[in-house]
Amino acid sequence: MEKFRLILLLTAAVMGCTALLAGCGKGSDSSSKAEEGAKTSDDGSINKDLTATELARLLGNGTNLGNTMEAYGHKSYSADTDPESFETFWGQPVTTEEMIKGMKASGFDSLRVPVAWTNAMEYEKGDYTINEAYLDRVEEIINYALDNDMYVIINDHWDGSWWGMFGSSEQSDVDKAFEMYKSMWTQIANRYKKYSDRLIFEGANEELGDRLNDTDVCKNSGSLSKAECYEMANKINQTFVDTVRATGGNNEQRFLLIAGYNTDITMTCSNKFQMPTDTAKDKLLLSVHYYTPWDYCGTKGRSDWGTKTDYEEQNRLFKNMTKYSEQGYGIIIGEYAVLTNGGDLKKGTD
Repeated sequence: MEKFRLILLLTAAVMGCTALLAGCGKGSDSSSKAEEGAKTSDDGSINKDLTATELARLLGNGTNLGNTMEAYGHKSYSADTDPESFETFWGQPVTTEEMIKGMKASGFDSLRVPVAWTNAMEYEKGDYTINEAYLDRVEEIINYALDNDMYVIINDHWDGSWWGMFGSSEQSDVDKAFEMYKSMWTQIANRYKKYSDRLIFEGANEELGDRLNDTDVCKNSGSLSKAECYEMANKINQTFVDTVRATGGNNEQRFLLIAGYNTDITMTCSNKFQMPTDTAKDKLLLSVHYYTPWDYCGTKGRSDWGTKTDYEEQNRLFKNMTKYSEQGYGIIIGEYAVLTNGGDLKKGTD
């Protein structure tokens, strides 16, 4: 959900609970800046013994830096475009370290930074190189959070709906989609390779599912059946893990966040959805979003919540996720939100 910003990072306790790949377009190895050493207090350490379920407890409460680096203005891109022009494209101010300090002081221990990477590349021309200035700006924000003792998650978000290329009836479109995806994550992973395991990579957002059939960018899309959407989502998630791990260094053991199908709890709990295999042990987390019931969270259909039925539905959905937590996957609710419909949030009496 592109414009909802609050998230809850649900702990496992609550749940009871490469070398550069050939054929990656014209993408470049963006590790040069990282090799020079970023100006950050991050020590670059990796705790190989820390598991995904243990990490979920450490993540605590989190917030999304929404409508900033995922704000989409790709049509205005040129090689000298200031990254901040994208950052403010949806009306948000330029992110400052003072803002991040305020989030930390308010009790947030984790920051999820949604990113639209195609803002800074000419992928329509087959050039998948991410502009260096854009990588620099994302790194600045990463450092703001790390320097304030927060965990950081970066992903590829809605990103102008290029994901519909995966649902094309033309195999050449599908091949280009995988080519770009591999190039994108090879560049990102190489660029931020030196960071500690307080930096987490998330392979996608809500697009791994029905939206693989989106026709916004690829007019040939819409060819996948529901079962084929699941198969493609699983293949993309496996490609994400394989691509990041192949870059080596800290990325061999970095925690990776896997997007569930539509990031919907029920659809993700389907046997059609499969977590990817991994060369690292216990380093995968699973992300779902919680906008239930939608007529309360996302529309003006309901103005209140809290009946016995509401609680039963919530508890049933969360319990279903033990399917994954019991296998050792950390569970994250990457987004949730409630519309106030112009009114004030009322404090409970309990």
